[in-house]
Amino acid sequence: MTTEDRASAIDFVNRVNWLFDVWDVDALVDAFLPDSVTYHWHGTNRGQDETRRFFNDIYPYIIPGVSRHATNHIVDSDEDGGVIVRYHNLLVRFAHPEAAPALAAGQAMESPDDLPAIWIYSTMVDRLRRSDRGWKIFERYVGSTTTNDRLTPSRTDPEYFTPYLPTAKK
Repeated sequence: MTTEDRASAIDFVNRVNWLFDVWDVDALVDAFLPDSVTYHWHGTNRGQDETRRFFNDIYPYIIPGVSRHATNHIVDSDEDGGVIVRYHNLLVRFAHPEAAPALAAGQAMESPDDLPAIWIYSTMVDRLRRSDRGWKIFERYVGSTTTNDRLTPSRTDPEYFTPYLPTAKK
């Protein structure tokens, strides 16, 4: 494996995390190959249509007031000409969902609730393939996961979170 492949695979994983932080669903779906599979503790998604449905219908409660941090990347070649990136994903709750838009507007705040704090820890394995536009996710495994239930919102319905979601700037 070349140094360039290793560095660009890590950069890709980090950029995908950023797409969650800015909630660019179109770019997130585009980060996955059309025949991709994601194994998540909320279920398995196959292909871009199911991935989009998952992002829109299941995932919104994990977006406002949360930032993703991939750590300890290990990149190996795989037998199919792509790479496997293993890492730890830390989802840090930095604000309650209702307060997140104020922070996005550049305001500073003090938290009476011990925030920021790690809300979700997951082991991750991404199998990446090169496309004509760079790396894409072929398979994503969200592995062992621990959540801090104290930081989980009491509601998880996507409609509630719509006003608090970041808006991707195109």
